Amino acid sequence: MFFIKQHFINTKNNTVMERNSKWSSAAMDGLYLSLVTIIYSLIVAVMQPQGFLVTAILWLAKFGGCMYLLWYFMKKWSNGFETITYSESYNYGFIICLFSSIMCACYSYIQIEWLFPEQTAEAINITKEAMIQQGTLNSSTENMIDKLSSNFGRISMFASLVYYIIFGSIAAAITANFTKKTNPFGESDNQ
Repeated sequence: MFFIKQHFINTKNNTVMERNSKWSSAAMDGLYLSLVTIIYSLIVAVMQPQGFLVTAILWLAKFGGCMYLLWYFMKKWSNGFETITYSESYNYGFIICLFSSIMCACYSYIQIEWLFPEQTAEAINITKEAMIQQGTLNSSTENMIDKLSSNFGRISMFASLVYYIIFGSIAAAITANFTKKTNPFGESDNQ
């Protein structure tokens, strides 16, 4: 009886330690993953590249870097296990993307509110000028734009968070197919 109780306690402690290790490892991996998007955003904000080709090349480099890092982190995590199911791999990837999403959303707020507020004001002024030229800017529309611009940092942060979480869950779902490990001689797993 003592051995069974001791085994249960050891198994429970190992599960808690594995869960804590999983979350702390995913948090660090998410931080590194978010750095790719943050560096990309800084480059675009500082350099303000003109032309579709340059913008597309920068975005593709960011996209490829993010996908590679996500795969690398998920693969590194799965190498610690003899077998890992699709759902276990996906869960780890989603946690990475969740932490990365939080970091990127916070950075978008910081960028709009403190680092480059003049770019936001310039974009709003260009929008107003375009609406004046089209004859669609009236006092109520201008008031709405002004209210929106005063809260633009918060709106952008929440919109970015939703966008990055959705994008991250799709990326983790795709990447989990390449990082799962099953035992070909074990029982079949339908996950």
